[in-house]
Amino acid sequence: MVTLLWTRRSRVLDQQPGVSTGYPIDLHTHSIASDGALTPTELIVRAAARGVRIQALSDHDTLLGVAEAVAEGERRGVRVIPATELNTESEWGDVHVLAYFVDPKDDALEVRLRWLRENRGRRLELMVEKLNGLGYAVSIDRVREIAQGGALGRPHLAQALFEAGHVPTYDSAFDTLISKDSPAYVSRVGLAPLEAVALVREHGGVPSLAHPGTVEGLERLLPQLVRAGLVGIECYYPSHTPAFTAECLRLSVRYELVATGGSDFHGRGEHGADLGGVFVPPESVASLETHQARR
Repeated sequence: MVTLLWTRRSRVLDQQPGVSTGYPIDLHTHSIASDGALTPTELIVRAAARGVRIQALSDHDTLLGVAEAVAEGERRGVRVIPATELNTESEWGDVHVLAYFVDPKDDALEVRLRWLRENRGRRLELMVEKLNGLGYAVSIDRVREIAQGGALGRPHLAQALFEAGHVPTYDSAFDTLISKDSPAYVSRVGLAPLEAVALVREHGGVPSLAHPGTVEGLERLLPQLVRAGLVGIECYYPSHTPAFTAECLRLSVRYELVATGGSDFHGRGEHGADLGGVFVPPESVASLETHQARR
């Protein structure tokens, strides 16, 4: 039996770049192109200072920050892997699929990603309407300002609620108002998990299951994802316990999946790890590349 493990932490990371303190690979990071706090350039500058040499920029449902990150990576000696994190919702709860080695210039893929981002916007508008009806005055315009043109997400709404004084902390916005089963929650409209895996493969990418410790019914879902073409599973993750990591590694062997990992860095300390703060085996990247080459 796989025990779910998920924690949310919301301290601001106070460690500044300067001394190399991280591992050299980070396959899960976010910028302001979705719900991160740093620009793609700032993200790579920080990564380089922390000793990261290979980094995937995996913003939610978008590749719009990749070109900037790649350019800065070339200046800083950081190899940037183009990626995106596809958010899906299903009977297993939120299931996220990381898409590695997708082409930022793939127009057909961008059409699909734009559809997902538009759905994100409509979802946030509905949540704002619910909040206003409940007496929590918040503006969708302010939410968009916080997003700075990036793909809208609940973290932007949580920040707006905190700024307006409706909640005492960023975390409490999720805990009391906008998480699943909370009064202002609106379900996501978009891809199912199997559709996300198929979409990644259709466009020449390599799909990996993100933070499996959050997935309800992982042992039932995983075989289906594998049959759909899943290649990797994110075993190395900040909030995974040693016991869960070991179980995840056993699953990776059983289903012949690449064991990947990353910090899920957003810049606000949500997951408790800085860039390069999670060990990722060097062979993970090589194995992902091998699968990408076969496509």
